[in-house]
Amino acid sequence: MTLAASLKHQIKESLKAHLKEHKEQLKEHIKARIEEQVQANLRSWMEPRAESKTDARDTDARASEVKGRILDVARDQFMRLGFNSVTMDEIAAESGVSKKTLYQYFPSKDALVSEVARANMEKCNAELRAILRDSESSPTMRLRRMMDYVAGIYGELSVSLVHDMRRCAPAIWQEVEAGRQRLIEEDFSALLKEGRAKGDFRKDIDTPVFLLIYAEVVRHVLNPATFGRLKIAPTRIFEATCKVLFEGLLTEKAREEYHETP
Repeated sequence: MTLAASLKHQIKESLKAHLKEHKEQLKEHIKARIEEQVQANLRSWMEPRAESKTDARDTDARASEVKGRILDVARDQFMRLGFNSVTMDEIAAESGVSKKTLYQYFPSKDALVSEVARANMEKCNAELRAILRDSESSPTMRLRRMMDYVAGIYGELSVSLVHDMRRCAPAIWQEVEAGRQRLIEEDFSALLKEGRAKGDFRKDIDTPVFLLIYAEVVRHVLNPATFGRLKIAPTRIFEATCKVLFEGLLTEKAREEYHETP
């Protein structure tokens, strides 16, 4: 091979090697750019979604706050004035929302009344269960705390509310009655058994019979019809019921503790 031919061959091979190296570098560069673009696209796609989720959470929180405020206002007015004398306009104004917004949450006054009653019943039952299941208190103290709590509930019942519940909302009262019955059968029953075992409650009183008597008194005496017929404050009727039923249940020692409890 002549010198010229050899030189030509070396140049050719050198160019081929250079081109190959350049081609590999170009491929790596293109690959890196593609990956960068993909990551950028992913970020741009995810960020709006994250913002959207945050916006949705904020919207849900605001909606929950508005609904809760409406329920609180409605409960306060219903307890003081009854259902019939309170208008949706008044509830909207007191809640700080438009009437249109109020109807977005509650399509009718009946729906609002039902929601208020259900929410109030669930709250009361949950708080009563917490009292009855408080293992750090004696059965006697839990009984007294339960009586005081329920007396407070009856103390909030206005004459107008009792009248309206009796005449206009019998279905709602049936729900209240069902909730009270479950509480008696489950939690109050457990308290009686524990109190008998610990010597707070008399063992000569049959628990199932006592529960039956209490359930019937609750059903037939502590209800809007009786409150309206006797024209006596619900709190007085409840306190008389407690005196007759529960003081007879207690042992002498427990009765002293019951009356000493502030």
